[in-house]
Amino acid sequence: MVKRRHSFRSKMLGLLGLGMLLASIVTYLLYKVLQFYYRAGVKYEDPLAQVRYFIREIGDINFFLIVFAPIAILFFYLLTKRYAGYFREISTGIHYLASGDFTRHVHIPSNDEFADIAKDINLASEMLQKAVERGDFAESSKDQLVLNLAHDLRTPLTSVLGYLDLIFRDEQMPQEQMRHYATIAFTKSQRLEKLIDELFEITRMNYGMVNIEQKVIDLSELLVQLNDEMYPSFEKNELVARCTIAAQLVIVGDGELLARVFENILTNAIRYGGDGHFIDLNAYREGDEVVVQIMNYGDQIPEEALPHIFEMFFTGDKARTHLGGGTGLGLFIAKNIVEKHRGTISVQSDLIRTCFEVRLPNGSRGYPESQ
Repeated sequence: MVKRRHSFRSKMLGLLGLGMLLASIVTYLLYKVLQFYYRAGVKYEDPLAQVRYFIREIGDINFFLIVFAPIAILFFYLLTKRYAGYFREISTGIHYLASGDFTRHVHIPSNDEFADIAKDINLASEMLQKAVERGDFAESSKDQLVLNLAHDLRTPLTSVLGYLDLIFRDEQMPQEQMRHYATIAFTKSQRLEKLIDELFEITRMNYGMVNIEQKVIDLSELLVQLNDEMYPSFEKNELVARCTIAAQLVIVGDGELLARVFENILTNAIRYGGDGHFIDLNAYREGDEVVVQIMNYGDQIPEEALPHIFEMFFTGDKARTHLGGGTGLGLFIAKNIVEKHRGTISVQSDLIRTCFEVRLPNGSRGYPESQ
């Protein structure tokens, strides 16, 4: 049997009429009770007789309306109280929908427009939940990634093609100038190769193709070795590395990937810390964690950039990054590796220093995820 449908407007009119009818009945009964009371129980000389005279002066109909109006409003309020609950239920459902919780449904036991609204909200929740499960929202991120990728690949590629074109078109170009242009093209090609390698590594991480070896590592030895390997870079940029590394910082993880993390951070510190003359590398044990801090004393990272520093392709100062050879992927890769080791990475920056801090589980407490 098809359930008969009533509109919200017709329901409100019906409830208003019902409220007025109930108020009329109550007012009439009250009038008859008073009438009987005054006729049977109140004598002429009683003070209550004055009330009856007052009712007679203003008229029975006017008195009826004075009593009827507030009673009718009270009945209408009581009869429509459930609709206030409907409003709250719908408001709560929209709140959960806006906050990304697509599992909560709105329940409205009605067959009017409120039921339609609840049905639409529930349908939207279900569609959004399915879209999330399908990964549809990732498409916008992919589109943005393609745009960023096209821009970052095109920049060095355009330079390479431009300089090579100059060399091929000018047959009378001096040898020194040709060598200069070829050197620039080679440098840009190296940056292009580095960008492609890092993008390939990110793709492997995202698709779970990176196998993290669960081995016991002495992080102290790894950091000392990495410091020695990067000495030429420190020397070239006139920087002095100051190391304070505690002994026997044992963790479980992939030494090669973790070396990549600290190499990326140190490379970033060298690139932007040239004015500070020093880079500090501290490592110590704190509770059940091993903490590694890498500090440089160059330019401050703008406060508005700090929340985005680990995002893919985020470089802050594009001109300075391209000059230094950065791709905007190093810190993103570092964050992914650290998180796969169940650790955290953070950054703080002020006028004096910029400090990157990596925290990893101490010893065998936290085995990394097998990917």
